[in-house]
Parts: sequence; structure tokens; C-alpha cells
Amino acid sequence: VQEAIVTSEELGQDLEHVELLQKKFEEFQTDLAAHEERVNTLGGDAERLQQTHPQNASQIHLKKDELITNWEQIQTLAAERHARLNDSYHLQRFTADFRDLTSWVTEMKALINADELANDVAGAEALLDRHQEHKGEIDAHEDSFRATDEAGQALLSAGHYASEEVKEKLGILAQEKESLLELWEVRRQQYEQCMDLQLFYRDTEQVDNWMSKQEAFLLNEDLGDSLDSVEALLKKHEDFEKSLSAQEEKITALDEFATKLIQNSHYAKEDVATRRDALLNRRNALHERAQARRAALEDSFHLQQFFRDSDELKSWINEKMKTATDESYKDPSNLQGKVQKHQAFEAELSANQSRIDALQKSGQELLDRKHYASAEVTARMEDVSAQWKKLLEATELKGSRNQSQH
Repeated sequence: VQEAIVTSEELGQDLEHVELLQKKFEEFQTDLAAHEERVNTLGGDAERLQQTHPQNASQIHLKKDELITNWEQIQTLAAERHARLNDSYHLQRFTADFRDLTSWVTEMKALINADELANDVAGAEALLDRHQEHKGEIDAHEDSFRATDEAGQALLSAGHYASEEVKEKLGILAQEKESLLELWEVRRQQYEQCMDLQLFYRDTEQVDNWMSKQEAFLLNEDLGDSLDSVEALLKKHEDFEKSLSAQEEKITALDEFATKLIQNSHYAKEDVATRRDALLNRRNALHERAQARRAALEDSFHLQQFFRDSDELKSWINEKMKTATDESYKDPSNLQGKVQKHQAFEAELSANQSRIDALQKSGQELLDRKHYASAEVTARMEDVSAQWKKLLEATELKGSRNQSQH
């Protein structure tokens, strides 16, 4: 039985099996150690018997040698069995660690691959945080990888009977670890791109919403009906233009950010380019409409200035017409004074000719620019011109009558 234990070729199929065999062998070694004293005692007895029974000394000597030979043989076999079980234990320990690590790598890859790209900034942040936690777990297994690799290298250095198997497993383990790190890095880049994309989408949406409000502001077609109202509208428009300028920096930054994503071959570069172009086109259209609105308001301002000047001039002409058409020339008293007064009146009219000319000039400038109210401008110019002509004719008539009375 003892010989069957020490000569057994059974080395265990896994770590648990080897540990069970080692436990049984330790029990055998304990039992063997207990027999050592008995073997020594028998050896001593044999020597005494040889002395006391010289006639049987030869036979006793043979039995003693046989006992010692068998004892030494079983001890040698036990040492060899102990060494083989140790080798098997180290192999199965290495194999178990190898299986644990490769199984963990498979699970970790599945965990990393299970995450889907986020649809908003908060989701992208959570994704990156979770991915960084995975890296922490990978780093935490570094000692296990190193210890398993060192254990395998030690088996190779010792010339272990399963060196080829160990060498193959070491190669697989290194590949698995490398592929896990590569997968983690690939996904990290994807998640970084996802974060960039969600930031771009968020900021683009904010600018789009802002532009919708600005476009709504430009829907106002009111150009004012007086100088005061036009000036108020111009002031509002200046404030609007300031807000456009303030937002321009953000739009430029978005444009540069989008260009960087496209140049870096972002996975959504086509969509980024489409959104960027749409944003810039909308911005350009907004600026064009803002410029058109300013031009219209400035046209309205010049028109209201023209209306004011023409109204003031017409009012002044009407006042002077009263003087030109009064019939004081019929009163024969103080004729000399009347002549002098009329000369002063004519001088006043002559001095105001420049106002008439200025009005005609400003009106013509509006017409040359193809002003939207050209018809009304023309009518007013003609009206003032006609009134002025009547005033001059009435003044001339009154002057000739004064002369005839004089």
C-alpha cells in the first residue's frame, strides 16, 4: 500500500485535486515518520540477534539489509512523489490564476463594450467617469498579472515538465492584458469624442435658440412715423447689434471647435460639418437682415428729417404768404416806409432761398437712393416748390403795386 502511494502517477487535474493529493501524502509522510523509529529499533535488534545467534547471523544480516534497502527506497520514492506533487501544485496554482485572470479580462471587456455612447453632456460625463473606474480596476489587477507572470517564469526557469503549456499560457495572458488595455484606450477616445460632440450639440442648440429670438426681433417692420420714434427704433437696433457682436465670439469658437473635430476625424464629422455650416449660414443671414434693417431705419430717419424740414418750410412760407398778400399798399399813408419794409421782406426771402435749395437737395438725394417713399418725397418737393413760387410771385406783385402807389 505504501509503495502504491509513493509510486502513484496521479498528479491532480486541478488545484483542488492536487491539494487533496498533497493532504493525503502529508498523512502518509506522518505515518512514514512514525515507522522510522521502528525501523531503527529493528536494525538494532538484528545486530543483537546476530551476536546472540551466530548460527543465524547470515540470514539475520540479509533480512536487515533487505529492511534498510526497502526503507531507503520508500523514502526516495516519497521524496520524488513529494517533488512531483509540489511541481503539480505550482502548475495548477499558475493555471488557476491564469484562468481567473483571463476570465476576468473577458468579463471586463464585456463590461467596457456594454456601455453605449451618451446623448447629452451629463451622460457623456458619467460615461467617462465610469470608464475611468474601469481603468482603476484594471490597474488594481496589475499585481495579479505580475505575480502570475513571475510564477510562470519561475516554472520555466526550473525546467518544469509542463514548460511548453506554461509558455503558451504566459503568451496568451500577455496578449489578453494588452488587448484589454487597447480596448480601454479605444473606448476612451470614443467617449472623449462623445463628450466633445455633446458639448458641440449643446452649445450649437443654445446659439440656435438665441438666433431664433434675434430673427423674431428682426420681424418687426415698424420704421417709425416721426423723428423721435425712428431715433428710439435706431437705439433699440444699436443694442441689438451689440448683442450680435457679443455672440460673435461664441460662434467663432464653435466654428473653430467644429473644424478641430472634423480635422481629427471625429466619428460624427459629417453631422458636425452640416450643423456648423447651417449655423454659419444662419448667422450670415441674420447679419444681412440686421444690416438691411439698419439701412431701412436710416432711410426712415432721413425721410423724417426731410418731412420735418419740409413741414417747417411750408409753415414758414404760409406765414410769409400772409405778408405778401396783405392789401396795405392800398392805404396811401407812409408810402416810403412801406417800400422800405417790402425791400426788407424781399431780402428775407432771398436769404431763405438756401433753405429751399437745401430741401430740394436732400429730397433729390433720397430719390437718387431709390428711397421706399420716393413718391411722397417727390410730391412734397413739388408742393414746397409750388408754394415758394407762389410766394415769390405774390411778393413781386406786391412790390410793383407799392411802386405804382409811390
